[in-house]
Amino acid sequence: MKRKIAVLMAVILAAGTVQAVPFTAFAEVNSAAVQTAASSEKKDTASEEEQMKNALALVKSRITIPEEYSSFSYSTNQSDGMRSYSFTWTEPTGSRSYSVRVKGDIITSYRSPTENSWKPGISDHNPSYFTNKALSWVYKVNPSMKGFLTKSSISLSVNDDSVYVNFGRSFGGLKVSGGNWANVTLNKYTGEVTEYTGVWWQNAEFVSAAGALSQENIKKIYCDEVTIKPYYRIYTDETTGKKKTNIVYEPMNSYTYDALTGKHSAMDDDYLKFMYTDLYDNGKGGPMEEEAVEMEEDCAEGSPATGVSFTEEELAAAADLSTMLTSEQFKALAVKDKYMGITEKYLVKNFNIEKNDNSECGFAITCNMIINNKTESRTVVITADAKSGKIMSFYTYSDESKAEINVKKATTLANAALKYYYGDIADEYKADAANSAPVSSSGSYKETSRTMRYNRYVNNIQVSGNYINVTVNSAGKVTSVSAYHDKDVDFGDGLIINKETALKLLCEQQDMELYYDGFLDLESKPHTYLHYSMPSWRINGVNGKLCDYNGKAVSKAVKTPDTCPYKDIAKSPYKSEITALYEHNVRIYEGSEFKPTEKMTFTEFTQLLDTVTGYGYEPAPLEEVIEDIPDDGSSAGSKTAASEYFTRMTLAKEFVRAAKAERFAGYTSIYKSPFTDVGSKDENLGYAALAYAMGAVKAGKDGKFYPNAYVTREYAYHCAYNYLKAMTNNG
Repeated sequence: MKRKIAVLMAVILAAGTVQAVPFTAFAEVNSAAVQTAASSEKKDTASEEEQMKNALALVKSRITIPEEYSSFSYSTNQSDGMRSYSFTWTEPTGSRSYSVRVKGDIITSYRSPTENSWKPGISDHNPSYFTNKALSWVYKVNPSMKGFLTKSSISLSVNDDSVYVNFGRSFGGLKVSGGNWANVTLNKYTGEVTEYTGVWWQNAEFVSAAGALSQENIKKIYCDEVTIKPYYRIYTDETTGKKKTNIVYEPMNSYTYDALTGKHSAMDDDYLKFMYTDLYDNGKGGPMEEEAVEMEEDCAEGSPATGVSFTEEELAAAADLSTMLTSEQFKALAVKDKYMGITEKYLVKNFNIEKNDNSECGFAITCNMIINNKTESRTVVITADAKSGKIMSFYTYSDESKAEINVKKATTLANAALKYYYGDIADEYKADAANSAPVSSSGSYKETSRTMRYNRYVNNIQVSGNYINVTVNSAGKVTSVSAYHDKDVDFGDGLIINKETALKLLCEQQDMELYYDGFLDLESKPHTYLHYSMPSWRINGVNGKLCDYNGKAVSKAVKTPDTCPYKDIAKSPYKSEITALYEHNVRIYEGSEFKPTEKMTFTEFTQLLDTVTGYGYEPAPLEEVIEDIPDDGSSAGSKTAASEYFTRMTLAKEFVRAAKAERFAGYTSIYKSPFTDVGSKDENLGYAALAYAMGAVKAGKDGKFYPNAYVTREYAYHCAYNYLKAMTNNG
């Protein structure tokens, strides 16, 4: 905030509206800067030294690191069958740096040493400029992404120097779910990319969507097997304040279908299978050996990019890495350890090498040793010296053994507690089916307590949000009870459309979504699937329309456009300024109409000013605004509209108030008027002069300000834009 005021006062002094006053009366200086750092990734069949050189060459051939950033450091990670590297280049003072992370042939993160001015400002560029700039940058540093990115969002605002553009992955025009994306940050004044992060399935293959089932066929499959159930939803009427109800159908289960066959997707089962560590080569060979080797060859990168040179420090770092333990070498040492209990069947996961002052060689290994199969699930987290393998720390999850709960005894106890505590309403409640489920035990986990849930039913329809919970443990104790029961509710007769009709109406109003999904296995191999699924839905049980949780009709959300949607500003002299503010996320008015010549209310203006300045300022009391409106037959009219509208002089005063410069406005003797219709003896001269100096207000061709005229929407936006441009150009 102090920094903003200092910048503002520099603008005021430069404008020449102050006749004589010490600068120290205005200056409140404080600086704010943001500095960040990042990381990198890769795998190859070459030596450790050559692998690192290849990764360095890839980065340096795609990203320019200024020569003055001469101090070099790194860390490396081997996880899920792929090697990655994090590189940092720092200037000699050690305060600013470039950071890049590379994995395989993909640069996964980048950060430059940028500083944020933290002052309001307007860019000369529109959203499409930044989208194109970001896209071309990503395609340059990651050529394998070219043609497969789709913009999902962009954020450009007046109070942030950065523009954030987000991309998702697509294939054949369909979305790829599961975690493929690229996020780019740019400077809004220069268009320079300052930060980037990305996640990408390398070497992924996708089946063609041409053979996907039709909407008609997949909907029939869905409707034949989905189970739906009606619920009473209780809500409070906003007008009367009384409780009302709607009956809402919603699905009890959801399905993901193979889009080519209509059968349930195998993805979840495949994921569980590929998470079993026994499927992977642990040094003895196994079912995955041949597949894993093929993947290594796919990921391997040959010689370093041409035209790239290395510094002595970079070459020394690569040579040093070659002396450190590989994941295979470290696992061999870990298996021999007396207490960790690691065997050959364990898989090394998240194998990192990074600086650590507590290790003997200055670098430490951190990794997880995991086993996950039908008989055992365990994780050991380890830290060790990167060269000797000496264990620095490890931990594993311990098992706490207790008796399993007896469901029959627990149910009897819970039923008795239900009647004891809630006997007056217990007849309206039925036990949830999950109460009698078999004891849940998996591996070392044993279920030792259970919360028994009871749901309310009226007209044989379950009432959402009305429940009784009773928790009991295997020692025969009631450990908690709780309930929520709505009183004084008219539930009506409960008559609704049948389930078949509800599903028919659903299919008429909503299509199933076709998309790609998948996962990476423990060797980073992508497994992709073409899916159909029904987006989340609810149907009003009486009228059959898509609805929200409480049964009220919903319409499809309209995405807010990046470009200005106002169709009525073509003839406005301030069209470009209104457009620019909209594109900078200043959006006081929704829809396609701006109504440029309509009078702006004081509430609307304070919202605009708060958005533009980012100060969170306190507007003048309404009584003070009313007092400022003349009642003398002038162009401002009478005070009858004062509670809604305001004058240009009030606008000037609010800009000064928002800038925290109000205390300087009272020194009228030090200002000269920038307007012919604001005299030297005008009590508001200081406000007019300061607002003029900020760039917020200007004189017309006749030299006048018209201080008593009402403020129109287009004029307010014009002033806000001028203020931002003045701040931008005098930062």
